Amino acid sequence: MNASPKLHCVVTTLLLLLLAVPTTLADDRVRTETRVDQVRAEYGLTGEGVIIAILDRGIDYEHPDFINADGTTRILAIYDLTDPTGAGDPDNPTGVGTVYTRDEINAALAGGPPLATRDAVGHGTTTAGLAGGNGSASGGVVQGMAPNATFVIVKFTTEGAPAHGNEPSEDPFYDRSLLPVAIDYVLGLADAAAMPVVFLANFGSNGGPMDGTSEFSRAIDSRFGAGIPGRVFVTGTSDDGDVPNHAGGMVGQGQVAEIQIQKSDAGFLRFNLWYPDTDRFGVEIVTPAGASGPLPTPPGNTTQVSSSGAGYIYYHNGSDVDFWGAENDKREILIDLSGPAGVYTVRLTGTIVVGGRFDASLNPSNFYALPGNRFLTFAEEGYTVWDGASAFNNIAPHAYVLRTTYLDIDGIERTSAGNDVGEGALWPGSGIGPTYDGRLGVTIGAPGQTNFTTYAPRSYFASFRSNLIQGGAGLYGVQTAVSGASPVVTGIIALLLEVDPTLDQIEVREVLEQTARQDGFTGTVPNTEWGYGKIDAYAAATSVLTGVSNESDAPQPDGFVLSAAYPNPFNPSTTFTLDVNTAGRVVAEVFDVLGRRVAVLHNGQLAAGTHALRLEAGNLPSGVYVVRATGSDGMQTRRVTLLR
Repeated sequence: MNASPKLHCVVTTLLLLLLAVPTTLADDRVRTETRVDQVRAEYGLTGEGVIIAILDRGIDYEHPDFINADGTTRILAIYDLTDPTGAGDPDNPTGVGTVYTRDEINAALAGGPPLATRDAVGHGTTTAGLAGGNGSASGGVVQGMAPNATFVIVKFTTEGAPAHGNEPSEDPFYDRSLLPVAIDYVLGLADAAAMPVVFLANFGSNGGPMDGTSEFSRAIDSRFGAGIPGRVFVTGTSDDGDVPNHAGGMVGQGQVAEIQIQKSDAGFLRFNLWYPDTDRFGVEIVTPAGASGPLPTPPGNTTQVSSSGAGYIYYHNGSDVDFWGAENDKREILIDLSGPAGVYTVRLTGTIVVGGRFDASLNPSNFYALPGNRFLTFAEEGYTVWDGASAFNNIAPHAYVLRTTYLDIDGIERTSAGNDVGEGALWPGSGIGPTYDGRLGVTIGAPGQTNFTTYAPRSYFASFRSNLIQGGAGLYGVQTAVSGASPVVTGIIALLLEVDPTLDQIEVREVLEQTARQDGFTGTVPNTEWGYGKIDAYAAATSVLTGVSNESDAPQPDGFVLSAAYPNPFNPSTTFTLDVNTAGRVVAEVFDVLGRRVAVLHNGQLAAGTHALRLEAGNLPSGVYVVRATGSDGMQTRRVTLLR
């Protein structure tokens, strides 16, 4: 999530040739921990036929892990929103940013002019590697969850990278209003290719309404959800946990609440507070330079007011004109603090109070900067799920510790911040719930601290040798935090979509929740720290393959029960059991994922009792099929998977 180069990734600048990987390269434990290796061994799933769309900071398209054995790219397209020079190109349907097609990427790989896009920071490359790198530069040792998936890369943001080695600096870029453009561009490619797609937005930190009502969150919810097959969205909780960066409480009629903030340095700090639009709060600000106030307040909910003073800029927005386009009937107070380090106070006075509840955040304020910027009063634990992750139709992972130490490229033992909690424990910096509107906020935990993954050799991350792993030949390093966990979950979802490309966002989330495992770290689930527990790829894939947790929501018939198939997956045949309670006519049909009927198992009267229905694959291709039994009093369905 928040990119911290020293803690997330690394590689050296000159080791960019594909070298023979020494045998000292350690096994990548993340696939064992999540049971992805078991999914590969038993079900042969690799993400084939699925698109993984990475919204991040770019990619090193020349890295061997994103290239097929024949030298062609695994990337369907790169869409660089940070570069406006290609906005008018004929291959760019959006009129925004620059598009690089698969043909253009292949031409660059074949010796043509290099593409202008790059992953200057390195974060996008590590993300893609964990989700679906093929591990070719490591002999398959360091490999992502879905190594045969197809990529679409959106360079959506960058915090910028300083000049390093022979690489020039990069300007920061972030425009959250472009999220619908990015999503719709990728969906257009997926529709044209007739492929399911799982998105990962691997960025984001505290700020905004964080309750699923912002324009950003609604852009997610309108494009993913129940009844939208083959479209899944993931963004992790945040790296803002274990810090007193949420203040919440009540202001009564005529009462005063003094929210004290410790500003740790002279840098920029943003305070963002939300309260009901039925209330009216007076506001004063006390900085090291003195007190200011009372400050202007909006007379109505369609009004926005502002003012400034020594070391601050103040905005107070009615509920209809907040900066996030939120539909939550709340007013917003946003204060940008630029003064020296010290204690700042935001003083709220309840002039008209119906509800009185307020929630506030600080940014930047994250685990990497402890003690850092923090609230000294009204601090409440939790409430650190970033705004995008609070979308109702999002899957929100957070990170737990996979390994506490590793050997860097020079053989020196290293660790990362927070690893002292021990293997299997929640990484302390993980954003946790609840959301501002009281939902869990966390879907599932995944190993994210400290994972091995691909590195862009010319990236800023790669300029720190301490983050490169021993035996990785400068092409592999560590990825940590929620940024390490989210791509693991994304790659596992690609495996589920390979099994059943008709799964929608809600079905995928339910499968992950129902198959998550619990242990002494997770405690009783669901809870606002772990969600439903730790991800189990094998249990999830088995659930989808056998149809458990994915049956029809239609009312079940009283006259018969259609059992799950055995075996499932199957080749060349499988058998269903139909237990008929009341004699009558039953039609049992088989459909492919496009809804075409491919077989009829029975059509006629059945006496009360148990009946076996056998499905012979014949010339059917590998894939998911739905068996539907219909009687006079209802219908029941089962999914089966043919693996040839």
